Amino acid sequence: MKYVLVAAALFMMSCAQQSKPAETTGTATAEPAATTAAVTDKLPDPVCEMPYDTSYQEWTVYKTDTLHFCSSTCKEVFLKAPDKYMAKLGK
Repeated sequence: MKYVLVAAALFMMSCAQQSKPAETTGTATAEPAATTAAVTDKLPDPVCEMPYDTSYQEWTVYKTDTLHFCSSTCKEVFLKAPDKYMAKLGK
């Protein structure tokens, strides 16, 4: 019971903290758009179809495409049947 009360108190304290959105100055820079464009042209993980993330460390080259994977498990599954998963991507 003691642990439940402690957990409830911690939960309530974390919910009570209000985060304020960043103030905008009304001017846009070209750099974030360029960064977003570079990431959106990457293929998603072909196994679980998660969108590409720059933190992905697992990758392989299949024919002419470099594919990034969210985990080593997805990479291993892909390597067992690459044609099946490339068809899912429309390649």
